[in-house]
Amino acid sequence: MKNLFKKNTEPKNTEPYSSKFLVNNFPSGRNGKVVYIRPEYHERLLRIVQLSREEKTTLYSYIDNILEHHFKEFGEDITDYFNDRFKPIL
Repeated sequence: MKNLFKKNTEPKNTEPYSSKFLVNNFPSGRNGKVVYIRPEYHERLLRIVQLSREEKTTLYSYIDNILEHHFKEFGEDITDYFNDRFKPIL
């Protein structure tokens, strides 16, 4: 099994992890979509969110923050990947 928490050898970002990911940006209302994730990932995510109870971060906000970071970090690569595979007809 891969260790998903192993240390990265790249230089650290100066912004602390908690202020980037463990921030509650949404009200507690349920206006999102249902998505299924692996049970072991769900357990890990819940444990991380539970550590931030002082900030009252929700699992929904935590996952949204992770996705926002992913799309900012890899948005150009995703667009290039898409454009390489889906050429316009005309």
